[in-house]
Amino acid sequence: MSNQASSNGREARKPTDADRFVGKKMRQARRELSLTQETLATLLGVTFQQIQKYEAGQSRLSAGRLREVAIALKKPIDYFYEPLPVHPEASGNATQELKLKNLRRDGKLLIDRIKDDHSLTAVIQILTLLEKSA
Repeated sequence: MSNQASSNGREARKPTDADRFVGKKMRQARRELSLTQETLATLLGVTFQQIQKYEAGQSRLSAGRLREVAIALKKPIDYFYEPLPVHPEASGNATQELKLKNLRRDGKLLIDRIKDDHSLTAVIQILTLLEKSA
């Protein structure tokens, strides 16, 4: 895997404003219940350092983990998202970027399945011509 591909993978996993917002809501709900980070960590089966990272927005929560957090903090899932605005124009760009990312991934997977050098050379030539015409 190239450095660019691996850095793009890490880039996609960086926390976003939404992750930081969810972290703030998590901290708020934990404090409402007078729970320490250690207590919440024990309930979730993680370290208190991980709770710190979630609350600071430094680590992303998976959907499954967010469900566990919501249950432990006695909050509905939408508590963590309610006022988070969705901008249609930005959403359209994000949708297009996601579509392109998925197409690139699918293309790479298909290329990796090609076993003979003649077919692989043909694919590379086609891709080169497409790139030049774009």
